[in-house]
Amino acid sequence: MVTKVAMMQPAFLPWQGFFELIYRCDKFIFLDDFQYSIQSHHSRNKLFVNKNSVDFYSAHIKKENRYGAKLNETQLSQDGWAQKMLKSLSFNYKKTAFFEIIHPQFESVFNVKYDSLADLNIAFIKKCCELMGIERKFLLSSDFSREIISEAKRSQRVEALLRWAQANLYLCAFGSFDYMHDDNFSFQNYPTIFQNYQPKPYPQYHSKTFIPYLSVLDALYNIGSKQTLELIQQGTNHWLSPEERSSVHV
Repeated sequence: MVTKVAMMQPAFLPWQGFFELIYRCDKFIFLDDFQYSIQSHHSRNKLFVNKNSVDFYSAHIKKENRYGAKLNETQLSQDGWAQKMLKSLSFNYKKTAFFEIIHPQFESVFNVKYDSLADLNIAFIKKCCELMGIERKFLLSSDFSREIISEAKRSQRVEALLRWAQANLYLCAFGSFDYMHDDNFSFQNYPTIFQNYQPKPYPQYHSKTFIPYLSVLDALYNIGSKQTLELIQQGTNHWLSPEERSSVHV
């Protein structure tokens, strides 16, 4: 039996492609003890802020945690940012078709006080999976940290996590290939295929011209959980082998 494993650092309000990795795998590992990166998708993502205009919605991080902390050690500011963000989402998305169904679900996520950015992001991701009916085995890399050499290269840590999860097929994000190649990742020992997600257009209340690569929230508000899952299922038509991925230049 093939055990398909995917892993990602928990992102803030992630895009549809993140959920395709979860949907297609048997076990998904949240890399919650990897380092937080400022001005990355760890703490921000794009949604509409006005008609034909998108911008970042961001989680506020305590200043002392902005550099060098792990995601599960990165503390959230208690300056009321979450309530302000919910109000902004309400103002900008209240006329979308599924707002009344979707928005209360995420109010319940953001009305909780979390110990870390990783905890918040994972709670959001799991709520999205619940709404779309995606049930998978979720693991935390921090639960295995005692057996991972902290100074090891990222690919070595990934290989250790794949062994831990008993993977015999690794479903990998498109952008991970470069560091894996540089680190001499053992593709022979760990069969790997790469995602090649192509966003499919859907009706967006704020724009007649489709704007891709937004947070999954945009699709959930506009077309609901069932149709959002259908988009996710159609994302990658052909998963790339390492050889095929190496020939793709971005």
